[in-house]
Amino acid sequence: MKLMKQKKGLVWFLSFALMVGTLLFPGLTYKTHASNESKKKDETVKSSPKTVLSNKDGSVTLTKLNNQVWVHTTYTKINGNSVPANGLLITSSKGLLLVDVTWNDQLASELLKLIDQHFHKPIKKAMITHHKIDRIGGIRTLLKENIPVVSTTFIAKMAKEAGYPQPKPLLDNHPVMKFGKTIVETYYPGEGHTRDNITVWLPQYKILFGDMIFSLESQGVGIIDEANMNAWPYTIQNLMNKYPDAKLVIPGHKNWGDYSLLPHTLETLKKFKPSH
Repeated sequence: MKLMKQKKGLVWFLSFALMVGTLLFPGLTYKTHASNESKKKDETVKSSPKTVLSNKDGSVTLTKLNNQVWVHTTYTKINGNSVPANGLLITSSKGLLLVDVTWNDQLASELLKLIDQHFHKPIKKAMITHHKIDRIGGIRTLLKENIPVVSTTFIAKMAKEAGYPQPKPLLDNHPVMKFGKTIVETYYPGEGHTRDNITVWLPQYKILFGDMIFSLESQGVGIIDEANMNAWPYTIQNLMNKYPDAKLVIPGHKNWGDYSLLPHTLETLKKFKPSH
């Protein structure tokens, strides 16, 4: 009986203390609730699926990285396998900037349709990061639509030798531009996958894009018919030194990731043994 009275007394005291605490510190329970809601919101953001747009057959996709930057990916068949090629789409209030222009004119046309359907803005400019088919294959479609295509003098020269129309060689004198809110920096790090390959760096987002970089699932060096295998490791080391704070690294093919793609590329190149 005495124990029951003690328990009732304790319950009454705790209830009274909670009531007084609520009156004296009204924000206390609110802050706890807000903190829990904030945690739920963070978890929702982390677990939310990424925004991906695609055409009917899935040969062209747009993947959102942030409010200003998307990755465009187009797929073509090589030796019976579907091979993706990545590029960038950078948005502004007045228009769009396209980095690399797909494998061929048909895919470029599909990409332009997809962009028009979802953005309703003109493509103000496109740039090419090297002269091979996965970067420049759709250039004729863009020129037909009167979209200016720019690059370096070296890439323009190599494009002509490969049988493509020449992009305007404007990046030599203007390697850095501001496109809307986004600063776009182009850079020639040295020979690698091709002699003329350049990278694109978006400093405020810490995003690095380049076709001489391998995805983590890539264990080989891919097609190296024009590669400088001796210079390539030094080119990657140059990128590692220049962009040590890169947060998101986008290779020319397959999945993107963090800075670890750069040392992975360097290690893969060091393991390469030419066949005789």
